[in-house]
Amino acid sequence: MVFVIDAQVAGVSGDMLLCGLVNLGANRSKIIDGIRSAESLCNGVKVKKIDFVEVKKNSLHATELLLEIDGDAHERKGTEVKEIIEKSVEKLQITEKAKIFAVNTVKTLIRAESKIHSEPEESVHFHEAAGFDTVVDILGTAIALDDLGCFDDQI
Repeated sequence: MVFVIDAQVAGVSGDMLLCGLVNLGANRSKIIDGIRSAESLCNGVKVKKIDFVEVKKNSLHATELLLEIDGDAHERKGTEVKEIIEKSVEKLQITEKAKIFAVNTVKTLIRAESKIHSEPEESVHFHEAAGFDTVVDILGTAIALDDLGCFDDQI
């Protein structure tokens, strides 16, 4: 299988990518269960509702991630988000390549934020709900890519 994501021109948001992978057939329940497993590692976060819903926007059918949480009203350091991702992937039944992908993704994000804001990687932080949203996007995408078999071949 050849799977290409080229976000150089317009970029792509984490939830849009995740929902696109769900549209390709990634197992919704597996993704939701994986995200819920991270909830206990994110102090102050309670997932009230999480689901993938079909929507129609401008006559186009799409999938949207519906996520309602209580808490998480404080900013999280990038190192804290990285630790949550590292602990979460160890609890999941996904391939080693998927685990490495998730950890490398958060490391890349922290490096980029560090460079953009001219601050050390240890000082990078994600504001408010962005902390848990980042966890959702990265874990969900790793689970979805793994479920679709995208890590089975050479990357």
